[in-house]
Amino acid sequence: MAWNIAAISSLLSVYSANLEKIFLVVSNEKVSKWKAKGKNDSTCPKSFSCGHITNLSLPSSLSLQSDCGLMTISDCDAKPNPRIQLFPGGDWSYATAKPNNSTVWLWDPKLHAMLRQHKCQAFDKSFSLQDSPSNSFTAPTLHDFFKCNSTSHNGPNITQKKNDHFVGYEIYNGCEGFSIYYKLSGDDDEDIRAGNFPANCSLVRLPIDSVSYDVDVFKLLSAVFLVQWELSYDCYRCHYGEGQCQTDKTNKFHCTYPNNLHAQDAKVTRSKWGLTL
Repeated sequence: MAWNIAAISSLLSVYSANLEKIFLVVSNEKVSKWKAKGKNDSTCPKSFSCGHITNLSLPSSLSLQSDCGLMTISDCDAKPNPRIQLFPGGDWSYATAKPNNSTVWLWDPKLHAMLRQHKCQAFDKSFSLQDSPSNSFTAPTLHDFFKCNSTSHNGPNITQKKNDHFVGYEIYNGCEGFSIYYKLSGDDDEDIRAGNFPANCSLVRLPIDSVSYDVDVFKLLSAVFLVQWELSYDCYRCHYGEGQCQTDKTNKFHCTYPNNLHAQDAKVTRSKWGLTL
């Protein structure tokens, strides 16, 4: 008996659709039973406070529950502010204020001391933020500075070429061994944004006082800076499905359900059948 290919394809499509509906119905019934028994309660709090910083939630987590979030906050009893680490291996800063669920003001006491004393070591550190598959950062008050080393080989021609490269930039020559080039307003030139600056120059990102246009670069700089973040869609969906957002060894997003094995099993089953919810 000859089978019509189109008819077979149609039957398979109907079978697949019905299978998915059955799977969803069964899964929803089991999840409802788990909820009724209270077995889906997570050990990760939906919100918490640390010191004077209140209404903290994902991506923040307490240091004793670091797996519950992406940014670790600790020393809640410290005065005047608790400390926060934006990403694993990153620097610790003091959280001074949290205007909303996706921003925080940070304070660096070491930088504060160096700026008050006009120490050129302030330009030895560059602030950087590390994105992940779960979270991305922006820091609107971080500003680009270019630190260009001076050596005994820097003759007039080299110095002139360097000045020509940074036409339109302010220059600070008050530090021994290097000069600082920066713009008070406007974006950096296109070639500089692409990393095309002299070999003896490096990019240093430091926070500035956004309302200050002081000619003294140390008064322009600030030890306080604003950080904003945005959760990825995958992490958002994982979190509100009572999972935990993680990054695997290949730097890819991974959602785990340590307190709900049923959800983990359901995810594996959906993957096995090629179903995407």
